[in-house]
Amino acid sequence: MFSLSTLLLTLSLTLTATAHPSVTHQKRSVTCLKVGATATASWTNSADQTCTYVGVVGSNYGENSDGDGDYSCNGRCGTGCSGIALGNVYTQDCFSHDICSYFEDASGGASDPNCGAAYKAAEDDYLLGWIDGCSQTNPTNAVVKPTATPVCT
Repeated sequence: MFSLSTLLLTLSLTLTATAHPSVTHQKRSVTCLKVGATATASWTNSADQTCTYVGVVGSNYGENSDGDGDYSCNGRCGTGCSGIALGNVYTQDCFSHDICSYFEDASGGASDPNCGAAYKAAEDDYLLGWIDGCSQTNPTNAVVKPTATPVCT
């Protein structure tokens, strides 16, 4: 359970993030996902292609092909199953970012050319997902590398 100071910090960060207008105006929303459910990740890569991938929320892919990252709880807003996070929140935007990041060997957060937009879309999920009731118990899955690849058109 979070302390009052953590909740106030979260709300403060949320208000700060939403108080500054961005160049592109997007409606923000949080869509919770259930661990073990099938979900479709989608993102736009640096070639301006829309990529999609169907996978399991909470899956464990281990490290990406560069040997980087912790993809042990795909869809969790935060790094892997145990990285810094505001609860164990699983959302659509965090799932899309995790899957994009895994397949595109992303780095640099919002500045990544392939997954930067997915990162930005997941920011409000990271900040508000716990408040919106998206937190649940993390799975303990063994590493299983995906056998399929994203479809980009």
